[in-house]
Amino acid sequence: MRTLSLFENERLSLDRSIELSAESLRHYGSLYQHWAIAFSGGKDSTATVTLVSYLIDQGLIPKPDSITVLYADTRQELPPLHNAAMALLDNLRSRGFDTRIVLPKLDHRYFVYMLGRGVPPPSKTFRWCTPKLKVMSMERELETLRQERGEKFLMLTGVRIGESAARDQRIAMSCTRDGGECGQGWFQQTTSTAVADTLAPLLHWRVCHVWDWLVQADVELGFPTFDIAEVYGHNPQDDLGETEPLNARTGCIGCPLVQEDTALERVLANPKWAYLSPLRQLRPLYWEVKKPQYRLRKHGEVRKDGTLAKNKVAWSH
Repeated sequence: MRTLSLFENERLSLDRSIELSAESLRHYGSLYQHWAIAFSGGKDSTATVTLVSYLIDQGLIPKPDSITVLYADTRQELPPLHNAAMALLDNLRSRGFDTRIVLPKLDHRYFVYMLGRGVPPPSKTFRWCTPKLKVMSMERELETLRQERGEKFLMLTGVRIGESAARDQRIAMSCTRDGGECGQGWFQQTTSTAVADTLAPLLHWRVCHVWDWLVQADVELGFPTFDIAEVYGHNPQDDLGETEPLNARTGCIGCPLVQEDTALERVLANPKWAYLSPLRQLRPLYWEVKKPQYRLRKHGEVRKDGTLAKNKVAWSH
């Protein structure tokens, strides 16, 4: 039997976390006629979009005139995660949501940009992947949505405290500056001419709440979310019969910015996804194409080996 800690009663329960999220959405959501939800297919944004749908269905928060779910499809997601995202988008459409798949321009897609233009794979000093694959395309779609709606809308995100130290610091600085309380959601208001104001209604959720909600949303509410938890390696019950709070994050397949592709390895550990094992060959390929003899450089640029590049075609970013 598990012994309760001295401060056990001080910790937020899932039910209380949901109540705080609902309070936040009722307060800020009522100020906007149109909402949009940033959906990446990951655990936090999935929990956000399914919770919003549930709260609206139960009449616990106001239903805006429109809700648009924007899925940023980088074409670099783990296949099981991408499949799960597509299934959830279908489910949300059946519930009356406007869903849109946002793609980067063809010239900015990962392999086109890297192999077609000769740009080296992303690195910590040259991280072109996030702006090219996600940020630019999402900003473009948000501008389009703003023009369609004719007014500023409320953008909901799945940002939570505890996902990264850098993000936590930004949240702390913002909350200190505007007097916001993290338990009520992280609300960021912009000018009247801006595209949207932003709210993170799950900011206060612990990672175990996310797991519990994803399983509950699948089993009890009809959302196809269990596969998403499974991709992250979540084990609904450990040897003690307790929920395992796995605080895992996923990225693109074979991400060259990390030391180890733990997300892919977790997927391959599941026998039903073992057929994806050839994806392990991507990271060595990325390291190989970084070598001087394969790099397309600006004409006249000095390589690390001391030779001059004589390419007539130059790339830029």
